[in-house]
Amino acid sequence: MGTIRENADIILYNTGLLERLNKIGTPHIIGSYRMDMMAWNDLDIDIENSDMSIEKLYELTDYIIKTFRPKWYEAKEEVTDEGKTVWFQGAEAVIEGELWNFDLWFFDRETIGKAESYCDGIAARTAEIPGARENIIKIKQELLRRGLYGYGEGKYISMDVYRGVLEQGITGIEDMLERYVPGENRI
Repeated sequence: MGTIRENADIILYNTGLLERLNKIGTPHIIGSYRMDMMAWNDLDIDIENSDMSIEKLYELTDYIIKTFRPKWYEAKEEVTDEGKTVWFQGAEAVIEGELWNFDLWFFDRETIGKAESYCDGIAARTAEIPGARENIIKIKQELLRRGLYGYGEGKYISMDVYRGVLEQGITGIEDMLERYVPGENRI
């Protein structure tokens, strides 16, 4: 087994996931993969598609279920507060003996551009601070190990870790737990 990112590449390329998504729209890999700060087996992909439909969602569902045999799977259509229709598919599957989570969001180009800019900004700021990348990965992994990562009361998400490390100079898990309140002014 390689690094988390190398294993992600196997999922993206060897299983044909990116090839399949390219048939529906233009995939944009975002999140920790884009920033080269993967702390665990998690892929976030935004797909640019202006003509998504429930039929296309069903076809992709068939592919995901047959290819990955997920332990958990969700697909849905939503309307945002701005009145935009978005589509989501999420799955957790054991791939090469490891549990992986992947989230597929179908957005317009403007929304995807904002996500890419956010990721690129965090990556650029991280590159300016010696040790920040390693601290972010280490803190995220430890939060996950302690059951403190995710959505909900008293839990941290990636944005909390970025803010703690990049704006408050936090360098380790104990410092994070002592000085940073989850959800406080997320960036």
